[in-house]
Amino acid sequence: DVLLTFVESYGVATLEDPQFAAVVGPVLDSLEAAVARAGLVMASGTLESPTQGGQSWLAHGTAMSGLRLDTQLRYDLMVTGGHGTLVDDFRAAGHRSVAVMPAITTSWPEGDRLGYDTVYTRPRMPYAGPPLYWVTVPDQYTMAFVERELLGGPVGTRRRSGPPLFAEIALVSSHAPWTPTVPLFAWDSVVDGSIFAPYAREGHPPEELWVDPDLLREEYPVSIAYSLRAMAGFLERDVDEHTLLIMLGDHQAAPWVTGARSADVPIHVVTGDPALLEPFLAWGFRPGAFPDTARASPGMDELRGWLVGAFTPDR
Repeated sequence: DVLLTFVESYGVATLEDPQFAAVVGPVLDSLEAAVARAGLVMASGTLESPTQGGQSWLAHGTAMSGLRLDTQLRYDLMVTGGHGTLVDDFRAAGHRSVAVMPAITTSWPEGDRLGYDTVYTRPRMPYAGPPLYWVTVPDQYTMAFVERELLGGPVGTRRRSGPPLFAEIALVSSHAPWTPTVPLFAWDSVVDGSIFAPYAREGHPPEELWVDPDLLREEYPVSIAYSLRAMAGFLERDVDEHTLLIMLGDHQAAPWVTGARSADVPIHVVTGDPALLEPFLAWGFRPGAFPDTARASPGMDELRGWLVGAFTPDR
C-alpha cells in the first residue's frame, strides 16, 4: 500500500524560522520516536513546490503527473489532455487507486478524469462533527477514516485481500488562517467525528487572525504541529512492512506570514521495510525526520519519475 499524503501549508519555514522551529522541531522528534516504537524506518528530504501560499491542487497535480504545474492553465491542460499520472502507473502495477479529498465540498470532475477507482470528497465521508471555520474535517478524522475504510483497520487486525492500495490524501487542518487547533483523541474514539463538536468555534476567529500577522505567526506552527502529531499517531498504528507512507507539504505558507522566499517543502517517507527506503536515501534524503534544508531541492515534478524508476521491476 502506498499512501501519498499532503500536509497543508507545511513548508521548510517550519524548520528554518526559529519561532516556528521551536514548536515544530520537538514534534518531529516525537515523530522519530513514534517511528522507532513501531519498528519502522524513516527518511526525509525537501522538494520545490510549484506554488506558494495557496493553490494546493497545483502541487498535487505536479506530484501526480510529473509535470511542473505552476499555473491554472497548465493544470487544466494536464487534466483535460489525457496526460498519465501516478494513478495510471499504480494501476499498471495492479493497485487500486483512491483519492481522499475532505476539503472538496461539491462535485470534483477532475477526479473522474484522472481515473481514480474511488474518490472520497467531504460529502462521501461520514463525518458527523462540525466544520471548524475553514477546516471541513480534522486531520485525525481523515486518517482514522483511511484506517477504517481503506486499510481495514490498524496493523494486527486487518485482513489483507484484493489488490494493494494507492491513495492520494489531502489533509486540511493546517490551512490558513490556522484556527482552531483541536486536541488529539484516542483513535478508537474518533469514530464519526462527533467528538469534535465542542471545538466548532474554539480559538481565535479568522477575522481576528487575518488582520494580525503576529498572531498568525503564533498559530501557524501550532497548526502544523497538530497535523504532524496526527500523522505520528496514524503511522504508529497503521504502517508496516507492506506500507509506504509518503507525507509532504503541498506548499509554503504565504510569504507575508513566513518571510520565506523559497518554495521548498519537507517530504518524509516511512515504512516497515528498509529496502523501500533505499531509493530515497540514494536521492539525497537522510535518515530521520529532519531533512537537510541546505541541500538544493529537486522539483516536486520529479517525484513521479523517481517512484516509477525505483519501483518498476526490471523486465
